[in-house]
Amino acid sequence: MSYVDLHLHTHYSDGSDPPERVAQRASALSIAAIAIVDHDTVSGVAEAQQAAANLGLGFLTGTEISARFESNEVHIIGLGVDFHDPVLADALGACVAARCARGIQMIARLAELGFELDADLLTARAAGGAVSRMHIAVELRNRGITKSTQEGFDRFLNSGRPAYVPKMLMPARNAIDLIHQAGGFAFLAHPGLSKSIRRLLTPLYELPFDGIEAYHVSHSNSDTGDFLAFAERRRLLVTGGSDCHGSMKGAPEMGKVKTPVFCYETILAALQTRF
Repeated sequence: MSYVDLHLHTHYSDGSDPPERVAQRASALSIAAIAIVDHDTVSGVAEAQQAAANLGLGFLTGTEISARFESNEVHIIGLGVDFHDPVLADALGACVAARCARGIQMIARLAELGFELDADLLTARAAGGAVSRMHIAVELRNRGITKSTQEGFDRFLNSGRPAYVPKMLMPARNAIDLIHQAGGFAFLAHPGLSKSIRRLLTPLYELPFDGIEAYHVSHSNSDTGDFLAFAERRRLLVTGGSDCHGSMKGAPEMGKVKTPVFCYETILAALQTRF
């Protein structure tokens, strides 16, 4: 059965692969359509769009914005955004600049702890984007400082650990408005990933979200069913995907989540009739 993956990352944020390689792997898995939703950037969208077209894949433009709701970090996916929109570009550019500064601060904190990392090397691996916690965790593993990427987060990079630096987060309402003014639809990403976010679903959806990510690698079948029912009650669009970062987190997760094609088709139809 054909399916889609509308939550993929490239090396323009914290994935391991360039957009063309992501599209090639999707095609090899007989995925019908993809969306690149790199964190706080649209830098890889044009490359991915061209690669998808060359391979006959359906495609949605996108980004995943890190935002704040009350005291919680939430991720908001924008699908169908005009990635040439200057307001979107300026806002995401500010996010990337803040992420770059954060990465340098974390590298400096690790140096104070006696673990010297090459900032220039990590910047090159980030393909001109921001050095993320994922890049740093992978390098800690590669250097033998930790045994796994996850250990890097647990020992050094998670909140409360010695190299952690808080992330700059725009208010969730601002992120939704930014997506809307760029012509896209806003979806709450992986609501089942955090118990605190799941408890906040009702107040979150007082904001003008267009949809919800029901299918995700972190969601159980029960979770997915709950979010599909939530979407039906509120007449929301539904999206989903593997949240694959290539080999950054170990074995690639593309192909593990089979979001139905009709989710992509419904979003595409809604975008075409929006204006």
